[in-house]
Amino acid sequence: MMARILKYIVLICAFILPLKGSAQINFVRNGSFEDTIQCPATLDQIKFANYWSGIDSNASIYDSVISLCIPDLIHTHASDPNVSGPLNYRFHRSPRTGNAMAQMIMYNNESDSTFSTYLRDYLQGRLTQTLVSGKQYCLTFYTTIEQASSFAINHIGMYIDDGTIDTVTKLNCGLVHSTYTPQVYDTTISNDTLHWTKIQGTFTATGTEKFITIGNFFDVHHTDTVQVHYPSIYGSAGFRIFSWYLIDDVSIIAMDAVADAGHDTTITLAATDSAWVGNHDGYVPCKWYNSSGVLIDSNIGGFKIKPTVTTSYVMELEVCGQRSVDTIKVTVVPVSVGSSPFPSLRGVTCHPNPASSEVTVEGAKGCEVLFYDVIGRRVLKSVCEEHRALIDVSGLANGIYLMQFTNPATGERTTQKLIKE
Repeated sequence: MMARILKYIVLICAFILPLKGSAQINFVRNGSFEDTIQCPATLDQIKFANYWSGIDSNASIYDSVISLCIPDLIHTHASDPNVSGPLNYRFHRSPRTGNAMAQMIMYNNESDSTFSTYLRDYLQGRLTQTLVSGKQYCLTFYTTIEQASSFAINHIGMYIDDGTIDTVTKLNCGLVHSTYTPQVYDTTISNDTLHWTKIQGTFTATGTEKFITIGNFFDVHHTDTVQVHYPSIYGSAGFRIFSWYLIDDVSIIAMDAVADAGHDTTITLAATDSAWVGNHDGYVPCKWYNSSGVLIDSNIGGFKIKPTVTTSYVMELEVCGQRSVDTIKVTVVPVSVGSSPFPSLRGVTCHPNPASSEVTVEGAKGCEVLFYDVIGRRVLKSVCEEHRALIDVSGLANGIYLMQFTNPATGERTTQKLIKE
């Protein structure tokens, strides 16, 4: 009997966690570079964007002008015109979203006598968790060429692995890593200085992937180029042997992911009351609408709201062309005076337990009841119309379920375990 109880406890713990909050969508940490330690003061400071770096943390500066394989953090609040935006020594461009983005050298003219060697930047980021073997994912990032570039190129891509691409030998990080084939890369020459170009594709994980590296992995014989002649105001001749590109809004999302606006909740009409909708992923390729269909935000996993009346919010998620929507309702109630007119859910009881055909619920009048199985799927929904309510569970398969009670008037929530026999 004790072993059976312990088994039930383990199973309940295994699936109760996903019910506490909305699910993670983007597996890339800090995909839009907004989470920063501080603003950059000069070049080569991508490390100030949390979870991002070059592939070689031991890399040094090539000279006072050009960095060796270390990407740059660009921020609209930076004071140095080398790393500020939208006005910069090499470009005039705002981040695609937010205030930050990355800057990289993707190619250089090796025939130029000034720098007769490879100089490539490789941007590496960490995932929130190792990807699942056999699962398909949507890989996306955005890029735009800088006006100071001498060549527009193709084959900018994203490579995903366990981190072994990382080098420990100086100089190697600036060389072409042609032994690695990125899972996603563009095949057309990216020559647009006015708009962001989406680079996107799908791949199936092997189950070891936990790092991403962005760059041009192809050598000169496999990189197509077009020489461009942008105004000289964007840099000296020394800069103009390079291909400079900006990167923003990086994401890796499971192809079976769906929009998740979060749980319905209730707040009181008070100066300090607010609620969070969505998740805390940061950048997510989605749009947020109110119940009237008006766009209120986009490209963010979640945000804090403080409505004065009951309002619904709709999240529309796009994953490699697949769209899904989810709605969250935030109920606003007046601040109660004296005792609450709504019953507390702390006294909810369910019997019999185990149950075979019906379960009697007491103390949950007006509450919504959701039943979840051991893998977190919602399998039944009911409403307790009275203080004592009967719920038909005869259609459920035998097993363990979690009953989640929610009082829509107060937002109070509690759970009960139910065994169906």
